[in-house]
Amino acid sequence: MVDTRTQPESRSGVAALRFSDKELYSLAGKYGTPYFLVDEATLRKKVREIEQGFSEFKGVFRVAYSVKANFNPSVIRTFSSEGILFDLTAPSELQFILMSGGSAEEVMYTSITETLAEYEEVLRLGVRKVVVASYNGLLNLQEAANKVNVTVMTMIRVNPEVHVHAELRGSMGHGKFGLQFNGGREDSAYHVLKKVLNAPGLKFEGFHFHLGSQIEDPSCYAEAIEKLEAFILDSRRQLGDFAVKTIDIGGGLPVSYGRKVPSPKDLGNKIVGQLNSLVESIGEKFTLVAESGRFLTAESTVLVSRVVNVKSFGESKYVYIDAGYHLLLDSALLRHEYPVEVVPGGRQSPQKVVLVGRLCDPLDVFPTSSRSRLAGAEPGKLVLFRDVGAYTIVMNMPFHSQPRPYVLMRNGQGSFVVARKRQEVDSLFAEEGGDCLPN
Repeated sequence: MVDTRTQPESRSGVAALRFSDKELYSLAGKYGTPYFLVDEATLRKKVREIEQGFSEFKGVFRVAYSVKANFNPSVIRTFSSEGILFDLTAPSELQFILMSGGSAEEVMYTSITETLAEYEEVLRLGVRKVVVASYNGLLNLQEAANKVNVTVMTMIRVNPEVHVHAELRGSMGHGKFGLQFNGGREDSAYHVLKKVLNAPGLKFEGFHFHLGSQIEDPSCYAEAIEKLEAFILDSRRQLGDFAVKTIDIGGGLPVSYGRKVPSPKDLGNKIVGQLNSLVESIGEKFTLVAESGRFLTAESTVLVSRVVNVKSFGESKYVYIDAGYHLLLDSALLRHEYPVEVVPGGRQSPQKVVLVGRLCDPLDVFPTSSRSRLAGAEPGKLVLFRDVGAYTIVMNMPFHSQPRPYVLMRNGQGSFVVARKRQEVDSLFAEEGGDCLPN
C-alpha cells in the first residue's frame, strides 16, 4: 500500500496534508465515522508561512489567530505555544483561551456589540488591548476601564471603503464593521481618535482594518494602506503628533480549496515595500499584525466519512456517505468546493459521480473541486474531505438529532489523540431540554 503521507504539491503550491490509508481505516475502526482529523504540524507550518511572507518588514511582525475559525482547545494550545496573538470577539472565546493555557496579555479584543458589561468582563479577566469601532463603544470602554481601574491600549477599527473582490467583504460604505475616516460627526475615525487621545484610562495604540475573506487580489490592501497613511498624516496636522505603535491589516489570506490562489509570500511581495515606506513616512517602527483564521486552520484538517450506499441513474452514480452538510456547513452556505477523494481510489467510471450526504434535505449534495478524485466509490470505502479545518467544527449542527463526531489530532510526535470526544445521543437529548421534562 502506498503511504499517502508523501507530500504532493497542492494547487496553492503548498504540500497537501497526507495520512496513510492504513491510518485512516484504523482510526475509522476505533472511533467510527465520520470523524475530523487535525494535523498539529500543519497548524505550525501555516504560522511559519505567514511569518516568512512578511519577513522583509522593517519592524516587529506578529501573527494573530482569529479564534472564531476553530476554538478547539488542542488548536488553541498549539497556537499558544507558537507565541502568536489571538483575535477575539466574545468573552466566551477569552475563557476558552484562558482555560486552554493561553494568556490574556496576548489577546487583541475586537467586540462587535461593544457593551459596557462585555468590556468590564474582559478587562477583569486581564485583557489590555481593545479595538473600538464606534463612539458609543469608546465611551463604554472608557467607563469600564475606570471601573476596573486599568489603562487600556486602545486601537481604532477603520473602514477604508475600498473595493474588495472577496468571498466575504468586510470593507464597504456604511458597512457593519469599523469607522469611516471622516464619516458622521461622532462615529468617524477622526472623532474617536481625538477622543481617545484625551481619554483618562485609555492609551492610543494604533489602527486596525479588515477587508474580507478569501482575498485574491492584494491591490485592495495597497489602497487601504495608502488611505490609512493619508489619514494619519492629516490627523497629526490637526491634532498634533501622536504615536502609532500597532497597525493590524486584518485577515483575508486565501485558502486554495482546489485551485491556485496567492500565498502569504505573494501578498508580502506586493505590500511589504509599501508598509516599509509607511514606517518611514510616519517615523515609527510600528508593530505590524496580520490576522488569520481560515488560512491558519483550513488545510490542517480532513473529514473522514464512509460510503454507505450507491445507486445509478443513467449517466450518474449517486454516492451516499454517512456525513452531511451539518458537519460542513459552508458546503451549503457558500458552496465551498472541498477537495474530496475516495480511499482507496479505483478505476474511473464513465458515470458522473454525485456525492450526497445522509441528511433529508435536497441541499445536502457536496460540490467537488478539480482536485477531487471519486473513482472507485463503493459501500464500505472511506471518503476524505480536505481543507475543512476552518468554520466547520465550530458550526457542527445536530440536524436529525445527530451528535457531534470525534475530533482527533495527529500530534507533533506522530501519535493520534482525541481532541474532542464524540457526543452521545443522551447528552444531546439533555442539551436540547430533555432533562427539563417533568418526571
